Amino acid sequence: MPSAESGDTAAITVTDVEHRYGEVVALGPIDLTVPPGEFLVLVGASGCGKSTLLRLIAGFEQPTTGTVLTGGVPPIPGRSAGLVFQQPRLFPWKTVGGNIELALRYAGQPTDGVDALLNRVGLHDVAKRRTWQISGGQQQRVAIARALAADRPLLLLDEPFAALDALTRERLQEDLRSVSTAPGRTSIFVTHSVDEAVFLGSRVVVLSPRPGRIVLDLPIHLPRTGITPDDLRGLPDYAALRAEIGHAVRSEGASA
Repeated sequence: MPSAESGDTAAITVTDVEHRYGEVVALGPIDLTVPPGEFLVLVGASGCGKSTLLRLIAGFEQPTTGTVLTGGVPPIPGRSAGLVFQQPRLFPWKTVGGNIELALRYAGQPTDGVDALLNRVGLHDVAKRRTWQISGGQQQRVAIARALAADRPLLLLDEPFAALDALTRERLQEDLRSVSTAPGRTSIFVTHSVDEAVFLGSRVVVLSPRPGRIVLDLPIHLPRTGITPDDLRGLPDYAALRAEIGHAVRSEGASA
C-alpha cells in the first residue's frame, strides 16, 4: 500500500500555473496545494480546464508558466500517478486478469495479486474472461484496479463514470469511496456532477469557465466510513454542500 509522504511534503503543489494552447489561455493562473491522503474533486463547466490541470499533474503536458510538483518533484508521465480515464482503455486481446498482470509487471510489483485487486473493486471470478465479455461498468472497475496495481500514492481520475448508466455510476462511486480511504493515497477526481463531487470528495474545488481559475475551494467535512450511501446523502450538511457548490458552478456559468 502507498505510504504517506514524509515530513511536510505536499502530494501536489501547483504554483502560479498558466497553460495556453496557442493564443488561447486554457487555465490559470492557479495556485493549489494538496496534502497527502486528500480526495480532491475538480468540478466545473465543460472547457474550464479540469482535464488540462489533471494532465499537468500527471506530467503529460508542461505548464506554459509556473510549476507543478508531485511529492516535491516534477511529475513523470506514467510513473508518478495511477490513471483512470473516461473510457477504460483496456487491451482487448488480453483477459481481465492479463490486463491487471501487465500493470503489475510495469510497476515492478509481484503478479500474484491479480485476484486481490479485482476483489477490491468488487469483481469476482472474472479474471479469465476477455474484456469484451464483461459490462461497461465492470470494464471501468478493471480500469480502476489496473490503476491501483501501480501502487502509486497518487490516483488521477478523469470523469471515469461519465459514460455509465445512473445505477452503475452510483455503485462505482460507492466502491471508489471505499477504495480511496487507503492510508496515504491522494486522489484527484474530475467531474461535471455536483452530487458526485460532494459524495466522493474530502475537498471540492470549483473552476471558472475558460480560463479556468479557482472560484471556490471547499473542505467536505462528511463521514467517510461507518455510514451508508443513502444515509450520507440524507444528511442536512450534504444538502447544504450540494447547494453551495451548485450555486458556485451555476454563477460562474452564467457570468461566462
